Amino acid sequence: MDLTVNVDDSHIVELIKREVDKQVKDDLTGITWSFDEFRRYCCGGKARAWVELFVINRFKDEIGDWYVPSSGRGTKIIIFAKPAKEWMEENRNRIDWKRRLPR
Repeated sequence: MDLTVNVDDSHIVELIKREVDKQVKDDLTGITWSFDEFRRYCCGGKARAWVELFVINRFKDEIGDWYVPSSGRGTKIIIFAKPAKEWMEENRNRIDWKRRLPR
């Protein structure tokens, strides 16, 4: 018994467009984040002080290729999204996510 499925070409084109759009959206090449975007996308929305203490300060010798600190008043921290995301993925088990800020 042969089974034939007819698919409208417009559905295939729409599926391909959606997948391409997703790939472009997910590509972080050349994208920079603010500190708050980094916290949201890579740190589960942890508090700014928590991320500074347990990620930035703890690993400052390792993150220099993607973390550019503020150079003073009126300047912002720059985080290169792609290497930051990759570093966080590779090192997520080294971060104590349950640790609390000191009082």
